[in-house]
Amino acid sequence: MSQHSVRTRYCGREVVVVAGYDRPLNDLFLQVLGHEDAPRAVEECVPYSSLNEPQRDWTDINTVSDKLTELGIGVPDSLLEAVYLDQLFHAGNRMVRHHLNQPPEVLLAG
Repeated sequence: MSQHSVRTRYCGREVVVVAGYDRPLNDLFLQVLGHEDAPRAVEECVPYSSLNEPQRDWTDINTVSDKLTELGIGVPDSLLEAVYLDQLFHAGNRMVRHHLNQPPEVLLAG
């Protein structure tokens, strides 16, 4: 499974967006999580998980992009491009931290 993350804002709060490609399921996923440094009340609430919308086509990168737009969350283009490439090349065991104003950091490349 690949995992691409970025710290950003959602509804005025700092969150972490995590998206990636699940190789065994051949699906993409998207989560918006309360940031670890945020107050406990934010951590207890998962603002969004693609698991809650199985009716969407999670094999299409446009679904990830459209959902982020629907939520009003901006992410770097590098995140969506990387998730798409992971799916295209069936990449797994990759963890990359993306940033809004600097190049991505590869944390694990397997």
